[in-house]
Amino acid sequence: MPLLVLALALAFQSAPGPEPPARQVTITVTDEKGGPVEGLGLQDVAVLEDGVARPVTEFEADSRPLTLAVLVDSSAPMSSFYRLNLVEPVERFLAALPEGSRFAVWTTGDRPQKVADYGQDAAQASRALRRVYPQGGNTLLDAIVEASRDLKDEEGRRAVVLIVTGLGPGFTNHDRHRVVDEGMKSGATFLAVHFDEGRVTLDPRNRESGEVSAFEYEYVLEQLSERSGGQRQSLLSPMAIGTAVAQMAGAVRAQYRLRYEPLPAGGKDDRKLEVTVARPGARAQVGAVKP
Repeated sequence: MPLLVLALALAFQSAPGPEPPARQVTITVTDEKGGPVEGLGLQDVAVLEDGVARPVTEFEADSRPLTLAVLVDSSAPMSSFYRLNLVEPVERFLAALPEGSRFAVWTTGDRPQKVADYGQDAAQASRALRRVYPQGGNTLLDAIVEASRDLKDEEGRRAVVLIVTGLGPGFTNHDRHRVVDEGMKSGATFLAVHFDEGRVTLDPRNRESGEVSAFEYEYVLEQLSERSGGQRQSLLSPMAIGTAVAQMAGAVRAQYRLRYEPLPAGGKDDRKLEVTVARPGARAQVGAVKP
């Protein structure tokens, strides 16, 4: 009997463990000018997990219907260029979305407000934005939380959040870490365009409760865009918003679905994932990894 027990123990020790399930991730592939790189296939991509090459089992353009939330800064400092420099680029962005896309539009002045509920009517969303009169402080961080909760990660759909803001004086009811956590729960890819008009630099030791500092704005937008595989553009002037938002429209069309075989189970959870594509000048941005 002891020999039988020993033999069984040795057999279990030598038997390979179960293969870890494949992982899925959204990849955004753009060229040097921020335009979409299209027509890629399985043979064009390579994946490294913690520096180790991993087999790729699927890599194809993400053709799932799109659900999108657009957050537009309508705070008082935006009043002089709200309609021309913010609203018009957003109108063109909505018109350039893939057919079948559903979108909602939020404004952030004074309080978060969903001015256009989910639908496919870009003209209606445009009218709703043009009826808004910029006022109050910027409640961008609260709007991110509310829009993320509202943006249901529907089965079979992909989700994107576009943020257009001036980072002006604002207030929030949420800690910056909570804002990022709520944003990531939505499963969305975050695209952010912001400029420095009216931004506020506050000493965290002296600012009043609820005021938002430049550091907090930067932290939230950087974390959400990087961790979701999105993009963030920091501009010097609102005059450049049109070009930047047009590039974001291209990024929406540049998303691919990638599935690969991860390293064997038992290692650390926060493995570093690197994705390269065989196109000169192409840049691959990696979103959150899903099992």
